[in-house]
Amino acid sequence: MDKNRTLNPPLPESSPEASGSAPTTGAFPATAPYRPSGSAWKSALALLLVGGTLTACGRLGARAKYRGPFGRYEATHLLRRAAARGNADEADNLASMGLERAVDAVLATPDLPTEQEPAYFDDANYVHEWVNHWLTTQTPLAERLTLFWHGHFTTEASKTGAWNTYHKINKLRELGLSSFRDLLYMIAEDPAMLIYLDNDDSTKEHPNENWARELMELFTLGEGHYTEKDIQEIARAFTGWRVSYEDGHHYFLFYGEVHDFEPKTILGQRVHNTFNPLFEGYEVLDILLAKDQTYRFIAGKLLRYFFHPEPTQEMVNVGADVLKGGTVRDFLKWLFMHPDFYAEETRNALVKSPLEYAVGLLYAAGKREVPMDSDLSYWLRARLDQDPYNPPDVSGWPLANTDWLPDASLLQRLKFIDFATQPPDSGPPPGPIDYSVFMDGAVNPLSLVAPEAQLL
Repeated sequence: MDKNRTLNPPLPESSPEASGSAPTTGAFPATAPYRPSGSAWKSALALLLVGGTLTACGRLGARAKYRGPFGRYEATHLLRRAAARGNADEADNLASMGLERAVDAVLATPDLPTEQEPAYFDDANYVHEWVNHWLTTQTPLAERLTLFWHGHFTTEASKTGAWNTYHKINKLRELGLSSFRDLLYMIAEDPAMLIYLDNDDSTKEHPNENWARELMELFTLGEGHYTEKDIQEIARAFTGWRVSYEDGHHYFLFYGEVHDFEPKTILGQRVHNTFNPLFEGYEVLDILLAKDQTYRFIAGKLLRYFFHPEPTQEMVNVGADVLKGGTVRDFLKWLFMHPDFYAEETRNALVKSPLEYAVGLLYAAGKREVPMDSDLSYWLRARLDQDPYNPPDVSGWPLANTDWLPDASLLQRLKFIDFATQPPDSGPPPGPIDYSVFMDGAVNPLSLVAPEAQLL
C-alpha cells in the first residue's frame, strides 16, 4: 500500500484544535478526541452483553452516505474493521484518498496465492500458511471476508482433509466479493462440503438429509422458514451429487445412476428435470436465491460481523436489498460508506476472534512472516481456542462472540503479546512497529494490556 502521507485540510478557526486547545489524549488529536480506555471498554462491553442496538435516525436508505470528516481517526476504524490489520501510514494513505476512493481501495480484487498441492501439507502447517498470507497480502479485507465465509459455509478439516478445506478457502477468497449466487453455486459443488455433510453417500435408496438441512438452516433461509418435508425433497434433488478422487485430488462429479428421478416439491415449487437431472440441484438453489429471506439472513450475519452485534431490522432489510440486487462488494461498499458505520456506538463494538487478534498484533509488531517451526499453531489452537480449519461445529464460530472476553481467555491473549512482539532471531523487524490501528490510542506493547485491545 502506498505510504505517501498528505496534510489534513485546514481546520475551522472555531475548532478546539485550531485554537490550540486540542485534546492531548490518544493517537488522533487532529481529527477527533480519543475516548479514555475505561469508558470505551465499558461502553463496548455493555453493547455486546446486553444486545444494544443502534438507532436508525432515518439514515438507513441505500443512498445514505457518511458526510463527516474522513481523517486518520475514521480511516483507522475502516482499516481495522475491514482488514483486522494495519498501521498509521496505511490509515493516512486511505484518508488522503477520500471516503469513496478509500472504500474502493479496501474492496480491491482479492490477491490470490499460488495454490499448493496436497503433499505440501505433509510438512507445512495450514495455520501458518493462512496467517503469512494475511500478513503480506495487498488485499487484507479478502482474508477477513474469507474467514466469515468459511465460518458460514463451514467444513472441518478433521473430516474432509486439510487440502480439501484449503482448496475451499481459496475458492471463497476468489469469490468472496462476488454475488451470493456465485458463492452458493460454488459451495454446492465443493468436494469438502459434499464430504463434510455426507452428500457423497446420498443415494435414491437412502437420501442423506444433512446437506439439505444445513443448506436452508445455516446457508440461506435460516431456521423456521422451511419444513421437514422441504428437507426431504431437497435431499432427493441432490442425490448423485458426489465426489471422485483422481491424481491426489477430490472433484465434484454427478452420478446419475444413484439419482432420484421422481418429481419433487420444494417450498411449494415443483422440481423435475428429466432432460438433465443434474440441474435439479441448481433449480433448488435458484428457488432459495429467489427468496427475500435468504438475503435478510445473509445481510444480518454480514452486519453482525462487519458492523455491530445488534443491527436494526431496518438496516438488515436495506442491506438485504443491496445484496439481492448486486454483489457482496456492493453490500460492503454501502456499509463502509454508511453514516452509522462511523458512529461512536459502532467503533470498538465487536470482539476480535483469536485469528484476527493474532494477525493484527503480529502485523502491528512489524512481523510479515511467521516461521513454520514457530508455536503459532499451538497458540491459536490450544491457548487462544480457534483452529482456523476446524470450526467448533457445523454452525461455525458464533458472531459477536463474547466467549472470547472472559478472564481466562484474556489472560491467554496477554501472554500471546510476548510471543507476537518478540524481535526476530536476527536483524530488525521486516515492517514498521505501530500499534495504533490494532488498538485505538496504543503507542507501545504496554498499551495492549488494556481490555479494549480485544475489540475491533
